[in-house]
Amino acid sequence: MRESAAAFSHSARVGCVDKPVRVILRPMNIDEHIAQLRDAGAGGLAQYETRLRNNAGNPDTLANLFCEGLAALMFLHNGWHVTLRERPDLQLRLHGDALYAEVKRFYEKKQDRLNERAMLDAPDEFLVPLDDPTETEGKSAWEQIVDVAIKKAPVYMEGAANILVVESDSECLDLMVNSAVHEYDRRAIESDDSRLRRLNGIMLVNRGRTSFRPVPSNVEFCQTQRASVPLNGRLAVALGSIRTG
Repeated sequence: MRESAAAFSHSARVGCVDKPVRVILRPMNIDEHIAQLRDAGAGGLAQYETRLRNNAGNPDTLANLFCEGLAALMFLHNGWHVTLRERPDLQLRLHGDALYAEVKRFYEKKQDRLNERAMLDAPDEFLVPLDDPTETEGKSAWEQIVDVAIKKAPVYMEGAANILVVESDSECLDLMVNSAVHEYDRRAIESDDSRLRRLNGIMLVNRGRTSFRPVPSNVEFCQTQRASVPLNGRLAVALGSIRTG
């Protein structure tokens, strides 16, 4: 579990190779997005494109749907076969094995802007404490991930392996997956809701930050320990090997 008070970052003005890298998302062009997915070999594009166009006038919903496509592209570029669907959002296949992924977007948080301001205002070479959203939102980032994973339980496919993919615009979620999965496992053990045992792991794709140690990566994956359908070794290794999304 990351201790927010002890989490430090160099000021944004320090020229070091490990500093955060901002990712600016391009405008949401439906035609280009569908073309990228088609060229990458995605399935299920007819219904996905229909949902995109039906929500073209709703920027928030459209952005959430685009995140499903971005997640699909991440898996496609890592050698997976992907079919976009509605519930769960993605069917993933690799070497004859299949699992399902539900995609959830986390928006940039007020605490991100407060942390950024603190870094900009700090003297050069000064270590800045980066707080989590507990004070501004009442819950830590990892607790929020757990709440979403539990809320999504009815969507997870029964009798199959399932993962939750968190597409994050918030740096507050960085390095939070292990803590979230440990807490999810604890609650799954204590709960009478068997649907919680359908989840095999949580993957975080942090769109706002890339770590360069030991290799460039903005993806974290942690496997749950109480899934009713175990994740086989090949899929577990493949999921843990994804570095960039």
